[in-house]
Amino acid sequence: MADDVIIVGVDAAWQRSKALDWGVTEALLRELPLRAIHSVEEPRRYSDTHAPVRADGESVVPVRIDKAAARVVDDVRPYLAGIDTELDFGVDLRVGKPDDVLVDLSATATMLVLGRRGHGVFADLLIGSTSDAVGNRGRGPVVVVPSGWQQQEHRTAPVLVGVDWIQSEPDQPAIEFAADHAAAHGVQLTLVLVWDFPWEVATDQPASAEDIDQWHDMADARGAELVEEWRAKRPGLEIAHDVHQGHPVEGLLAAAEDLNPQLLAVGGRPRSRLAEHLLGSTARGVLHHTTHPIAIVHQRP
Repeated sequence: MADDVIIVGVDAAWQRSKALDWGVTEALLRELPLRAIHSVEEPRRYSDTHAPVRADGESVVPVRIDKAAARVVDDVRPYLAGIDTELDFGVDLRVGKPDDVLVDLSATATMLVLGRRGHGVFADLLIGSTSDAVGNRGRGPVVVVPSGWQQQEHRTAPVLVGVDWIQSEPDQPAIEFAADHAAAHGVQLTLVLVWDFPWEVATDQPASAEDIDQWHDMADARGAELVEEWRAKRPGLEIAHDVHQGHPVEGLLAAAEDLNPQLLAVGGRPRSRLAEHLLGSTARGVLHHTTHPIAIVHQRP
């Protein structure tokens, strides 16, 4: 079960990143506490540790924190303290590999928010970065906010969610998350369905205009069914659907370019030991190329 808290990963570039601002806006809107987390690697030298001490009945080895890490916390703390709210906003320093620390926290947080510098082609060079690693291995909703994102300019923009038009059941957590976000912001939720011809059909012979229309109509009809289904689940929420042909990544990116959403949600990988380090190709492709905030909604353990 998720805790009612928004976790935001911060580093020395937190002021240039929009992740903390994005997380604060969500916490204020949803009336949730927020914890900013800065992680530092465990010391590799014995000289960077101190003698064990007892705390709460356990043996703890204090770690020497460098000035740069302490400065991040010292800078974030007054920023959060200056926000006019009675909600619990604070910053913590954790020792451990940043992606491991954040992945663990994502298992129980309402959402985990991270920033990412660069997008498009440049983002392909960021494999192994914290945002990529946590987006890949997260255990709950992980929101990645691109650097320079202007949230206020998109406050009335819709929320998009990618839905498999043939088998939508695995996308239920992503739709739930997107619906919650759209309801909180009072904006439209748009279900994006991307279809293409099966490999066997596509390689048999060129598709006719009649074939294309038929497949498009099937996807469109399925989208209409899903809209009615979710309108029944979320009365009062404005819901629409959008249909594209092509690869799912291309279709979702095209929908985002057309509709300019405030958030694009996609489903993460199923929970399994085999898939521990394998993000679905669609989610990974969109993560690497979108210029909008993306929520990768993993199934919780």
